[in-house]
Amino acid sequence: MFSFLLQANTLISSICQSAWTLGLHQTFLLLLIIGRWFLPIGVGITRDQLSQLLLMFVGTAADILEFTSETMEVVVVRENIILVYSILGIWTWSMLQFPLDLAVQNIGCHQGSTSKRGLCLLFCRYSADLWNIGISLLIQDGPFLICRIILMAYFSVVNQMLVFFAAKNSLVVILQLYRLIVLLIDFQSSFENTDKKAKMEDSCCACESTDNQEELISSADIETRSTENNSTAIFLDEPEGQL
Repeated sequence: MFSFLLQANTLISSICQSAWTLGLHQTFLLLLIIGRWFLPIGVGITRDQLSQLLLMFVGTAADILEFTSETMEVVVVRENIILVYSILGIWTWSMLQFPLDLAVQNIGCHQGSTSKRGLCLLFCRYSADLWNIGISLLIQDGPFLICRIILMAYFSVVNQMLVFFAAKNSLVVILQLYRLIVLLIDFQSSFENTDKKAKMEDSCCACESTDNQEELISSADIETRSTENNSTAIFLDEPEGQL
């Protein structure tokens, strides 16, 4: 038994530290995705949305894993303890997107939401898209891009994979900003169309009320005239009867 433990210890010691770190990261990310799959679905999310969320997590986990593996293997990075803690802090920050289900959920506009204006109506209509953009810019691609640019510009760490993923993160950030601009333009146009329709309906209602008032006034005039004619006829008939 002691010899078996000694052999196992020798085998574990023969494996380099970077391989252990990479293996732990891979296991942790796989457990996050599989655990989220077997957990209860939750309120407000369907199975279709859950499958979309899990597919998003798979792609996100691959990028996060590549971020830690490519940066922590560099000798300059491993010798700088502040840089190591910064990279691990960004890696931990990127894990916050896994508990969130908001990237596939639409809040939905409740009754009476047509009276809302501005940001409330924008979040009501495009909640899932805005959460996707926010997660990409603030939690994953944005911090990853800043870290990689600092590594290349300040610490002179340049390799093929680092340049490729920095270009990938910058492209994703540009596309997400473009998506945000498209949503804002679409929201503005739809908002203006809604206001125009509301103004047209108000004008139609005002015209209808004016017409109704004119009809009531004309009918009242007719009744008044008919009453006056009847009273005049009665007045003329009385002297003739007396004669």
